Amino acid sequence: MKGSDIIFPTIVEMFLKGGITILGEEEEYVVQKFLEQAYVEQPCNEAVVYALIKFYNAKQMFEEAREVGQAFLMMDGYNKAILGELSATFLSLNEMDTYFSLVKQHLDKESQLDTIETSGAEEASNVIPFPKKIKPRRSVTNFLEWGTAEQLEFLQQARFHDVEPYLEPFALFLKDATTSPFVKSMIFELLQEKKVDAVFLVKKVGMEEQVNPSKIPLLTSDPFIEELIEKLTRRWEHTNPSLLEQLLVIVQQHVFVMYPFRFPSENTELWSEAYSKWLSQMYGEIWRDNADLSHEELMEATQFIEKMEQAQQNYLL
Repeated sequence: MKGSDIIFPTIVEMFLKGGITILGEEEEYVVQKFLEQAYVEQPCNEAVVYALIKFYNAKQMFEEAREVGQAFLMMDGYNKAILGELSATFLSLNEMDTYFSLVKQHLDKESQLDTIETSGAEEASNVIPFPKKIKPRRSVTNFLEWGTAEQLEFLQQARFHDVEPYLEPFALFLKDATTSPFVKSMIFELLQEKKVDAVFLVKKVGMEEQVNPSKIPLLTSDPFIEELIEKLTRRWEHTNPSLLEQLLVIVQQHVFVMYPFRFPSENTELWSEAYSKWLSQMYGEIWRDNADLSHEELMEATQFIEKMEQAQQNYLL
């Protein structure tokens, strides 16, 4: 399913390495047109599909990203990076159940194909096996070593089990600063759901803290986040609903990627201003700061947002 080899122009390589924030408006247009044309010509090329989904995610074009990703998967394609990039797509569309189904589908397919035995060179030469990326159903003690797709599928199934036997491998995963912050968020949600009353050392997106799942608010019922979303909505719903839609998606992504950590301060007025300023300036708009807010605090908040955005773009799988 790789398609023919393709050499990306420098501007596309820059985007893949540094994210969309390093591109100007005209450069974004060039990258989009190149990738879309390359996709028309080579819809099964893994590198093209991954790059286009990544670009659509960066532009909050999640419906388009989902369409490209699902088309690739339906053609029996499998690629760890593509499946990983799609997790951001389905998270933003609030369709993680569908994502887990896709993960499980490919794990099951690979598991079945692992049982196929070939005998003789002639028979083997005529068999094109499904790409072997992960081997599900291994001992949970090796959770840290699994591929992210397998980890996510396991966490989905673990909701129906007693998690006590999994706490030690989960603890090892949470304190490893190099592991996926997305998976860590999923683990912490599971620990909260199971009402686990224990302290875990969590390291992610440059932050580190001892956290007890039973002592922090659920993502879906955090008064601070609710107030921030309410302020952004009141501010933009009538004057710029398109900007508001993007802001709400970005805030939710940042909240999830840092979870269980929280914003450095709980001044929702500050964060409403910082997010509005950051995204407006991304579009080249002139911004006048709120005089009632500290310039230094606003600058620090904006830097934190940029840090979370970088993590959001780079964390996947």
